[in-house]
Amino acid sequence: MADDAEAVTVVREVDDVETLKALSDPLRLAILRTMMSDVRAGHRVKDIARLLDQPPTRLYRHIKVLEAAGLIKVAQTRMVSGIQESQYQVAQFALRLSRDLLAAPGNAGDLADAFAATLNDFRDRLVRDIISGRFQPEPEAAADEGSAGADPLGPMVVALDRRLTPERAVEFRSRLTELMEEFNRPDDEEKADVPVEFLLMFWAPKDPADG
Repeated sequence: MADDAEAVTVVREVDDVETLKALSDPLRLAILRTMMSDVRAGHRVKDIARLLDQPPTRLYRHIKVLEAAGLIKVAQTRMVSGIQESQYQVAQFALRLSRDLLAAPGNAGDLADAFAATLNDFRDRLVRDIISGRFQPEPEAAADEGSAGADPLGPMVVALDRRLTPERAVEFRSRLTELMEEFNRPDDEEKADVPVEFLLMFWAPKDPADG
């Protein structure tokens, strides 16, 4: 594998509309998410297609869009039966939208598309796990073995829609940011094998007339 394959940015700040558009497709988000399950590995298109239950031919165009946006990169190439096969690697551990990108009025449509794709992708995975029975606490007997009956990895669903003082709102956002920065880094421990699904969105609605 090439030497730069390990040079993965911790957090990529998205500050241009073209990258935002690359993130506005549910299938591209699924490809990126699949690759980010192992950020240091090289991923072949056919392996990603198998995990997503998609034909490889449907993925190639999306792979090229992600590569052009700098969201993934070629980690290694080799010749297989006279055809060059590429392995791709993500270029970052996490993504963050820049303040300027969020604030520009002309980006509203592209932002809406990107957030809609993110929510749809997350919804599909949530529904999948609910239907398959994976979205539930461990059986009571299993939980009792390691605790007082509570499953430490049981689902947690929280919805918050309330008013806070400016100081408390700033504190809330700051603490969420610190938590995400702490856990967004890859875990090098050998036992880091627990898949975690988590979506965080925070916003304080503002009146457009206030500028």
